Formats: sequence, C-alpha cells, structure tokens
Amino acid sequence: MTQEQLADLLGVSVEAIGKYERSVSFIRGDLEYRLTERLGWGRGDVIACRKDWDTRRKPTKSRYRLLDDALVDTVFDGSWRAACLASIAMADAELQDLPCELEANEDVFLPIYETFRAHWAAIMCDGEMVAKWTLPFLLPEDEALFRAGQLIECDLSVDRLRRPILPGTYFGYCPALIVRPGHEAASALLMSSFVGFLETLAERDVYLHGIGTISVSPGGAQVCRDIGMIRLGSHCLSPKFAVWDLPGNSIPQSIFGRRSAFLRQRYAEAFDGT
Repeated sequence: MTQEQLADLLGVSVEAIGKYERSVSFIRGDLEYRLTERLGWGRGDVIACRKDWDTRRKPTKSRYRLLDDALVDTVFDGSWRAACLASIAMADAELQDLPCELEANEDVFLPIYETFRAHWAAIMCDGEMVAKWTLPFLLPEDEALFRAGQLIECDLSVDRLRRPILPGTYFGYCPALIVRPGHEAASALLMSSFVGFLETLAERDVYLHGIGTISVSPGGAQVCRDIGMIRLGSHCLSPKFAVWDLPGNSIPQSIFGRRSAFLRQRYAEAFDGT
C-alpha cells in the first residue's frame, strides 16, 4: 500500500502519514479507531504500535555518521583530499577483479571527487568508511555512450562532467554505490543522504532526466532492480556487466519518491506527461 492509498483510507494527508512513519507525530485516538475499522487491526496491534513509537522517538546514538567537516577534522586531520582517497580506496577494495577501464582509478576519480564534493557522500563507523555513493553528471555525448554500453570510466575527467549551476535537466551517472558487508545498517543513512542531495537540487529546479549505473555483479544487478531501474543492455567490456537507467519520470514511483513527498511532487510536475 502506498502512502497515498493509506492516507486516503484513513482520511489524512500524505504528509501526516510520512510523519507517522518517521515517528515525528503519533496517531491520535480517532485514527486508532480507523486502523481497527478500516485495516482490521486488533487492540494488540494498536498497543504494539504505541510501544514502537515510544521506543523510536527516543534519541539513540547510532554508530553511523555522515561524513562532514567535523569528521574530516577528526579522522582525516582536516583533509578532504585524504577523505577522497579513502573513498576511492574503499571502492578499490570492495570492487575487485574489474577490468582496468572500470577500476577505482585514483588519477581519474580524485580530481572528480575534489571538484564535485557535493556529488558524493560517505558513511563512517568508528573512524572507518563503510558506505558511499557517487553521482557526477555526464555530458550529452557521454550519456549517449553510456546508453550504448560504451562508456569507459577511465576516460572521464573533470572537464567532461557537467556542473548543475543553471536550472534544467541533467543525467547522473553512479560509478559506485557501496555498503561494506556487515554494515548493512548504514544503508538507511546512505539513502537519506542521497535523497537529501536530490531534494537540494530540486529546490533549485535542477532535475535528473536519468540516473545510470553499470552493475558488475549479481548483487549489484539486484540493487538496481530494487531501486526500480531499467536494464538497457550489456556493457561492451563483458556480457556479465549490465547498463541500467532510472528515467526522471519514474523517480516519483521509485524508492526515492517514496522516501520524499517533496521529490515525488516536484518530479511529477517536472516530467508531467513524459
């Protein structure tokens, strides 16, 4: 059931449903009655919901933190360059046995990470980097290469990437989405940071008409399916590597749109009828 369907069933706004899910506000008494009447909840379900809300609204200290200036000062002696290098090293360690064209090449990605700092994020745990996403924006000619399965990452450079200064649509390419084994709990914070990035762009009327990536493993392909991406074909380097795309008009129905009512509305308006 979508947030919209549940909101309609209970007679509340979609924003209210989002607040209930995030434990920002609690379902009032008359809504408890509607849960019983319209969803078939028993009294025990309602009581369990209350207890769960009481538990989740209490602040907890998570092991996971989004990399920021304070953490860079603490962990990397104030050097964002060192943080960039750590991010590349993590990708190199986790994505092994790749052809050199798709390796986490320091010469290629360090200038990109330093220049486009807002286009990547990392999650830290006890002073160690455990998860990351990266999303530079491709030029139209490189987007065409990507869609044809011909994009070679080692050919990328800072001057071959777009800067989202002006309102409009752009194509985002994700060369790395990594969550280290044993740190799956970092996924929620990683997702929140990515949704926040898309929201910041949308506030400036900057939208993605597509988000693309190349899966290099069965696990990576499954992640693409879970997000709602479309498989465009195989990559030229290997039939085992697949090219995936999430069109901008699909973002309202994707996991990103489900996480953010703001994104769902803005993208629906931006790609209305497309």
